[in-house]
Amino acid sequence: MRVLISGYYGFGNLGDEALLSGLTRALSERGIESVVLSADPAATTAMHGVVARHRITGLLAGLISTDALISGGGGLLQDGTSARSLRYYLGVIRLARLLGRPAVVYGQSLGPLSAEGRGRVASVVRGLPLLLRDESSVALAATLGAQARLVADPALLLSMRSAPAVPASRTVVLVPRGGQETLNAALERLASRLVDEGRSVTVASLHPSEDDASVARLLAAVPATSSSPVPTPAAALELFAGAAYVVSVRLHGCILAALAGTGYAGLSYDTKVDGFLTQAAAPVFHQPVDEERLLSLALTAPGQDKDATARLVRLAASGVGHLVTELAATRGG
Repeated sequence: MRVLISGYYGFGNLGDEALLSGLTRALSERGIESVVLSADPAATTAMHGVVARHRITGLLAGLISTDALISGGGGLLQDGTSARSLRYYLGVIRLARLLGRPAVVYGQSLGPLSAEGRGRVASVVRGLPLLLRDESSVALAATLGAQARLVADPALLLSMRSAPAVPASRTVVLVPRGGQETLNAALERLASRLVDEGRSVTVASLHPSEDDASVARLLAAVPATSSSPVPTPAAALELFAGAAYVVSVRLHGCILAALAGTGYAGLSYDTKVDGFLTQAAAPVFHQPVDEERLLSLALTAPGQDKDATARLVRLAASGVGHLVTELAATRGG
């Protein structure tokens, strides 16, 4: 079976590349070939070893040459950041159905949605299999008249087995997010106080085109800090595995820290971040950030809840099982 995967791929966002890597590997292990819609097909092929087509000019050919569409994972079906983006992802699903290709919505968060966006999403996804990665998304789907199953982010399907052993470290890794300047400012103050306490601080950019400016501001504000490049999910896992603690404004900074086995806390800007941190039993901070508590966590570096992480990894694995079952059912139909 050959499937077309639609998502935010080829834009240099390490979180989306991590979930794509987990998904394509899991599908390949089950004998399913992936074709990926990407903004940069050559980069996607180089990183993931899959066939990739341009997300606009290669869409029609991609659908014609495959058996089914997987919409996801990620935060695709929302118009909180862009109504144009929502129209694109819904349009891909509509075109698939027009061409007689079954579609599955997989590994996604749903929302936030405007009233208009809710109507658009409801009309397109009604009747489709919905496999969503957090409980608030499952609840939102119900209000749209759609039934959804809870799965987990496919980045959790990645493995640390190939990561080298790393020595114990006192380094705290900070992960900002462009556009979240209040939360990023809290990271800057945290970095300054950690340096004053004699701790090493490293800053990582998971989406360079959006986050590099925030990283540069933090480095300028606290010159004793350093930055570490993370060009691939494997590089991020290695960095986090060698850290004492991770504090992230990005969802996948938290997810990859969980996989790396390192303690972490999230600064939340979205319900999708809340959803993961709640399931992972990890500390979550909202505006205004409790900076004394956050500093205490970064200094004491408590470990993560390994049982909660293991449950999420199992949920991700069972989610792929449900995805494969849905794809087989649609093919049989």
